[in-house]
Amino acid sequence: MVKKKYNIALLFIIAVAWLVPQKITAQVEGRVTDSIQQPIPQVNIIIKKTERGTQTDAQGKYAILAKAGDTLIFSHIGRQPVEVRVEKSPSEINVEMPSMNIELEEVEIKKAKRKLGYKSQKELLAEYPTNKKLIKTAWLILDKDLSSTHFRIVDGEDLVPAGPSFLTSLQDHFPQMRVAYGLEGTEVYLRGYMTDSIAPIFDVDGFIQTSPPTYLSANDIDRVAVLERNAAIARYGPQGVGGVIVVNTKAQTWMDDMGVIRTYDNRSLADSLLREVTLLEPYRPHESFLMDELKKVKTEKEALDIYEGQKELHPKNPSYFIEAYDFFLSRWGNEEKSFELIGSIMDDFSDDVPVLKALAYLHQKYGQNEDALNIYLEILKLQYDLAQSHRDVANAYAEVGDFKKAMEFYTNIQFGGQLITTEVVNMLERNKVDFPAYKDMVSAIDHSETRTRLVFEWNNLEAEFELHFVAPDGYFDTWSNKAVQGYSCKQFFIDQENKGVWQVNVDYKYNQSEVPTYLKVSVYHDYGLTSQQVDIKVYQLSENHEKVQLFVLHEN
Repeated sequence: MVKKKYNIALLFIIAVAWLVPQKITAQVEGRVTDSIQQPIPQVNIIIKKTERGTQTDAQGKYAILAKAGDTLIFSHIGRQPVEVRVEKSPSEINVEMPSMNIELEEVEIKKAKRKLGYKSQKELLAEYPTNKKLIKTAWLILDKDLSSTHFRIVDGEDLVPAGPSFLTSLQDHFPQMRVAYGLEGTEVYLRGYMTDSIAPIFDVDGFIQTSPPTYLSANDIDRVAVLERNAAIARYGPQGVGGVIVVNTKAQTWMDDMGVIRTYDNRSLADSLLREVTLLEPYRPHESFLMDELKKVKTEKEALDIYEGQKELHPKNPSYFIEAYDFFLSRWGNEEKSFELIGSIMDDFSDDVPVLKALAYLHQKYGQNEDALNIYLEILKLQYDLAQSHRDVANAYAEVGDFKKAMEFYTNIQFGGQLITTEVVNMLERNKVDFPAYKDMVSAIDHSETRTRLVFEWNNLEAEFELHFVAPDGYFDTWSNKAVQGYSCKQFFIDQENKGVWQVNVDYKYNQSEVPTYLKVSVYHDYGLTSQQVDIKVYQLSENHEKVQLFVLHEN
């Protein structure tokens, strides 16, 4: 009888427990967008008062295990953080993150005085082979002793050549690190197998990548640095929330883009080889036969009459309209006719990015920065997911003096590396505006040895070409645009030591598109100084396997 009563009581307790609502941990998912419903990648999402978190993917989507009552915190650089309470789990929670209201104060940024122990990037590069406390990153060379954040460096000699990659041996130096090799790929976590762990990113000789570099063995490594959460975020921003593993290989003698074109920079130029240089023919534009007829006339009225007849016969030829626009503006200064031509291009080729970008280049060449900005905004709508589009809009806003808007778009760029840092810092320094998140970068970058900056941009991602830099002493350096990932632009610097006459040549391979490749080159003199000036050149490349001399620089 007692046993029967006990069973009844137990059943009653179980029934009551079943009826009480339980907080079940299940998947919460959703999408994060901006104010115009565009996805925001790399948004950090953590559960409040825990270390559990995740990030949004390229489409702004996320998924995380959470229970009713948890609070999700959404954060992203340049945007106002958002907190959302989970009312039920599982559920779908979509979030809109507005841009942060950035106030730019007009204060003068003074160049930081040289601190005790502070060295320029050039000095650190020279010291790198013997100083094992230095590590080269996609941003700058870091000195472990002088860094404001803690990180560890492991010498490649201390890695044992065992396992599928160097990561196997690296685990011995970081007990919390976990590496799992599988058929579907390799997973790496710096904090072990935690629920919703975020994988680190990898900085390999200046290239940022999200997948582990399992192609490297311990014998390939010069040194490795591991930056965990705080140190990684301080240097790499939100994408470093899972940590960063920085790898310097023996095969690469890397120097960041703030250095000299001549040597060392294997990320951007092949090793310098002393060789006999064949003088190339200067660049001449390959204009259509239609332009030959226009250029023969002596008066603007004759030119306009010929144009009216030609445009009816070639309504779908974007190259013709771009060339005609350039012709009327450069020869006759006829802005009214030029704007009419622009209208034809914008109406007929409104979704053709290479055509629109070529037109924007010409706008910038002639100082029509407001018009260039409007075109870059149209391109952004067509290619919102490309970092290049955000970079172009940010620069265009900076050129018209809207620095607040420029910073808003700069902060949308992920993995911008040294190129974006250079442009942001130059904008802040020269225009005397303040943005706290970039103060450390402003003081760290030293322009004292650099005076000439070259920026190459091309309108078509399918174009393939090589640039040849012929130094005053006869050295011949080569760079291929195939080395660029995610951008259609590249910067180079010539420092004050490389005085004399430089030649810049191009070896144009091909372009599968019907639209010619337009190459814009911005030559900055006295870069970073108040006396800075820029000369913009635009070249049309259409003949496959064409080798020509683009221009000559006189560095005094």
